[in-house]
Amino acid sequence: MKNRQTLFFLATVVLFIVGVVVFQLTSPPLIHGSIIDPPKAMPDFTLHSASGPVSLSSFRGKTVVLYFGYTSCPDVCPTTLSSVKKAMQGLGSAADEVQVLFVSVDWTRDTPEKLASYASAFGKNVIGLTGSQEEIDAVTKAFGIFYKINEPVGDSTFYTVDHTASVLVLDKSGNLILTWPYGLTADEFLDDLKVLVRR
Repeated sequence: MKNRQTLFFLATVVLFIVGVVVFQLTSPPLIHGSIIDPPKAMPDFTLHSASGPVSLSSFRGKTVVLYFGYTSCPDVCPTTLSSVKKAMQGLGSAADEVQVLFVSVDWTRDTPEKLASYASAFGKNVIGLTGSQEEIDAVTKAFGIFYKINEPVGDSTFYTVDHTASVLVLDKSGNLILTWPYGLTADEFLDDLKVLVRR
């Protein structure tokens, strides 16, 4: 009787373990961002880097992390880009399959050279882009990005820029597949990127 009970117990444990493994292998991976389903085709654009014009379409075949901000941002932009940098480091060699584009909405102060210096602090996979007001307005409108340049306070010439804080992620065909809200951690970015680069 004891042998039967022991065998039954062991069989139950084995079946439970097999069930857990099968569930983990067949269930979809956990994604921390908001999935765009179906993925949304996005228009191409060309903006300006310190090395010359850069078109979004030139990164077909790579996952593109697209972020809009400005170099004088006191907190949101450097925090977000620092988390993206850590996530990219966590990808190892697979980071070569990801391109990060930082588009400035501060078209007055952020020159291509200033953006190149700023972007370099966040890794070799980051390209800073800018353009005229008309160019930036066209791109932000097409990608659903809000921004507003505020008036300087008092006699100061310094001003801030309100802007959408979320990050857009495009798949290897240039479709918007994911958005990351502000506040996700580097590990959460990394988890999502590991899934995307395997697709």
